[in-house]
Amino acid sequence: MSELKKIAGIVVKYKNKLLLCKRSKNESLPLEWSIPSGHMEKNETPIDSAVREFKEETNLNVNKDELKLVGILNSYIKNRTEKTKIIFVYGFDSKKELTPDLDKAKHGKEHSECKYFNKNDLPESKKTESMIKILKKF
Repeated sequence: MSELKKIAGIVVKYKNKLLLCKRSKNESLPLEWSIPSGHMEKNETPIDSAVREFKEETNLNVNKDELKLVGILNSYIKNRTEKTKIIFVYGFDSKKELTPDLDKAKHGKEHSECKYFNKNDLPESKKTESMIKILKKF
């Protein structure tokens, strides 16, 4: 049995647009648009992990009391029922447009750019299909 990977991330919504970041070409999911997210540390709650990862990847702070869980994704090993990854997706309804500073972020190099997309015009691919479905509901 493989170890279950736990990941948490945050999507920001501002005026019905969602903030996504494009993964750098040498990172996991290269050149795919997704939310800032990462692996949970031992003894870390999903929401604390999401806040930490968001800060590390964007250099932006969010208050965890203003977040809401908008979805949970599960990944499975092909042709098996065993979960390999669980992703906790939190939403932040922002009153102002937040601009990530990838140059100052601790792990900003994981992304090449960030921008806002209209909820009905999100970039899709087979790799991020499940994530995009959750984002459209937020």
